[in-house]
Amino acid sequence: MRLAVLVHAESVAPEVWAPLSRVLADVGDVVLAHAHADWTAAAMATWLPVLRRHRLELRHHFRTRETQDPAMIALALDAVDVAARVRLDGLVLVGDLHSSMPLLLRLKEEGLTVIVAGPPSTPLDIRDACTEFVDLGALAPDSPSGRSGRHRA
Repeated sequence: MRLAVLVHAESVAPEVWAPLSRVLADVGDVVLAHAHADWTAAAMATWLPVLRRHRLELRHHFRTRETQDPAMIALALDAVDVAARVRLDGLVLVGDLHSSMPLLLRLKEEGLTVIVAGPPSTPLDIRDACTEFVDLGALAPDSPSGRSGRHRA
């Protein structure tokens, strides 16, 4: 299965990438990976070695006000664009996607497998709207062993 991965890096720790990439390797071949954030923010510095090592292409979006989330808006636009122009079987959306229901439904309309990798607090409607949900909390290094973190919707 050909996959694209789009990460809302402002809402997820870089430590989840390595275990998530192992889960995704069992699902298919990641043909592109974009990480969206305001990369000038000091908090994003911990992502830089992960971006370099794992070939994630950064997508920069200035955050001018705390109430705005331009990275999430750009991720949604990127998802629709990638779905239209790249031959894919599935799209993986990573991060806190609490307001992404229209995006998930649109991607599924296109016939794509939609995998969401999100925090344990991800709402049930988001979990139910995707094809598969990966609980990033279960992938954390300090999580109890034996939990896969994957759930079918």
